[in-house]
Amino acid sequence: MTPSARSPHPPLRSLPDLCVRCATCMAVCPVSRVTPRFPGPKQAGPGAQRFRLAAEASVDDWIELCTACRLCDTVCPAGVPISELNLMAKAKFLDERGRSLRDWLLVRSDWFGEFAARFSRIVNPLMKNRAVRWLLDALLAIDRRRELPQYESPTFRQWFRRRPVAVDADRRPRIAYFYGCFTNTNEVAVGKAAVVLLEAYGFSVTVPPQRCCGIPRLGVGDLSGARTMGRRNLELLLPTVREGVDILFSSTSCGLMLRHEYGPLLNLAGAEELAGRLFDICQYLLGMHEEKRTAVRFRPAPLRVAYFAPCHLKSLNIGLPALELLRLVPELEVTLIAAECCGLGGLYGFKKEKFSITEEIGRDLAREVARLNPELILTDCEGCRMQLRHLTGRKVLHPLQLLCAQLP
Repeated sequence: MTPSARSPHPPLRSLPDLCVRCATCMAVCPVSRVTPRFPGPKQAGPGAQRFRLAAEASVDDWIELCTACRLCDTVCPAGVPISELNLMAKAKFLDERGRSLRDWLLVRSDWFGEFAARFSRIVNPLMKNRAVRWLLDALLAIDRRRELPQYESPTFRQWFRRRPVAVDADRRPRIAYFYGCFTNTNEVAVGKAAVVLLEAYGFSVTVPPQRCCGIPRLGVGDLSGARTMGRRNLELLLPTVREGVDILFSSTSCGLMLRHEYGPLLNLAGAEELAGRLFDICQYLLGMHEEKRTAVRFRPAPLRVAYFAPCHLKSLNIGLPALELLRLVPELEVTLIAAECCGLGGLYGFKKEKFSITEEIGRDLAREVARLNPELILTDCEGCRMQLRHLTGRKVLHPLQLLCAQLP
């Protein structure tokens, strides 16, 4: 199997001139659709980049309204990486203005995540306490209407270390798993499902040392911090790659960061080597079925489910492998939700001044879910799962969790 190709593009300073001003990106931008405060990706990226000089102060304060969904990249007929130009503009603006204490704290969830998981019995009630939420809202502008994710103990990494290993593990082909911060401390069940599925497909699963992929830092325009995280991960993951072992990810956001942003945007040595062995887990398992390299069959699941395709999955340019894999489950009625973006935008959706934007973007998604009235919603992205629960009050899982439950 080979990852989708991404041809190297010219130096970023020359890319604005490739824009043909067709405004296709404007039509898909979820933010400009709901607020006139954001002029849209064409203006924010290639339009303004033509006049954005390094020596001059930024005037683009509206650049912070970009959610970094990257839908603009997926539709650009000229192949301009609009989202990368937007991120550069955001980084320049924030380098000049300085970053808030709120952003400093939010992007370091990997630092305190395991600590919070260890004391989850204390931390989780505190994160739901009205007085605590009022303080976070008043002092840090973390909107009290946004439910904060709960921490779990043991973490995925702790569970993986303690679990019994198959007696024939040394005779199975090895596969590596990049689980991501949120799976490690907040959605351990997703990681467990990934491991159980991979073992059912005949693999011996390894979990190489790893750190946060860096996408939270990228989202707030901290390119330097994202590069630091990327270098650490490359140092940790490349030894596995050089042993000839493929690495799979279950978070589309982590996968996008590892596969696409470490290279052209952050210009990290070894990024392309990693990308050559890095795959979405559903893409990988679906490929095994298509190439008839597995005997795995799923038990019937007489359910009506709705599947939502995350924005970052679309940016990976690998189709909808989870949807196709779900269609292998007998009696499962699965419908693709016809909505472009959930609106959360990662940390974006926790910020008080942007909460109303995320709500407005998500209205179409909520209406479509209400129309379909599924028994269960499935999506590959942790952020989308949070937003879907918030918008609909329904049960939302990763596709891997349903697939794991239907193993013989």
